[in-house]
Amino acid sequence: MNVIGGRLRLLGLAAVGLSVLALLGAWSWARTHPGRTLEAAPPAAGERADAIMRRTEVAFADAQGVWGRAVASGTGQRYVPADLVFFTRAAVTPCAGGGAVSGPFYCAETGTAGFDLAFLATMAGRLQRQEDLGLALIAARLSAEHLQRELGILDAAALRMIGAGRGKRAEVGEALDLQADCLTGAWAAAAGKRLGPVPPAFWGQLVWSWRNAVADLASQDRRLSAEFDVFARASQVDRQGAFSRGYAGSGLAACPAPAEVVARN
Repeated sequence: MNVIGGRLRLLGLAAVGLSVLALLGAWSWARTHPGRTLEAAPPAAGERADAIMRRTEVAFADAQGVWGRAVASGTGQRYVPADLVFFTRAAVTPCAGGGAVSGPFYCAETGTAGFDLAFLATMAGRLQRQEDLGLALIAARLSAEHLQRELGILDAAALRMIGAGRGKRAEVGEALDLQADCLTGAWAAAAGKRLGPVPPAFWGQLVWSWRNAVADLASQDRRLSAEFDVFARASQVDRQGAFSRGYAGSGLAACPAPAEVVARN
C-alpha cells in the first residue's frame, strides 16, 4: 500500500502541471492518430462515423497529454497512455470474460478505452449543437479512468472490495465514478482555450442524455452492462457536483482519492 499511497499523493502535487497546460495553444479537430477499428462502421454512416472518430481521438489524446504532464511534474514517473479502439455496436473484451460489450467503456485489465461509434452517433444526435463538446467530454471521461489505473487508485479499490458486501462494493464503485467525473472537470478547465467553456449544468445534461440513450438501446434489445456503463451509478446531481468541483478547482488537487478507497479496514 506504500506504493499506492505515494501515487495517490500525486493528486496534491500535480495542480501546477495542469494550470500550466491550460496556457497551451489552439486545438483543432484534426486526426492525431489512426486508432484501431474493431468493426467497420456501416457504409451509409461512413462520413459521420469518421467525423466522430476524429473528434473523439483528439479529445482523448489531449486528456492523455494533460495526465502525462501532470504525472511527470508530480512524481517524475512515466505515464503509460491508454490504448484506443473503435467498434460498432459490440466488441469482445477480456474484461467481460471474453464476452461482448456495447457502448463506450474502459477495460482496466488491458488499459484500453473502447468507443462504440453507433452509441456515440446516438449521443451526438441528442446533443445537437453541443455535439463537439459532449463527445470531447465523453472521451476525457474514459481517459480519466485510465489515469485512476496509472495512479494505483483502481488497484486500491480492488483491495477494498475483497470480501466486501454488495453495499460496500457499490459505495466504492460510486466513489470511483465521481472522482473520474471530477478529473474530467479538471481536464476541461485545463483545456479551456482548446475546448471552450463548459456551461454550468452541461455535465448533468450529458448524464441525462446518456441514460436516455441507454434506455433507447434497451428498448431495441441492445443492453449496456451496468458494469461497463460509465454513468450507471450515482445521481445526476452528484455527478454534476463532482464535475463542477474539478472544473472550478486547482487541477487534480480538487479531485482527491476517494476515502472509500484509501481508508483502511
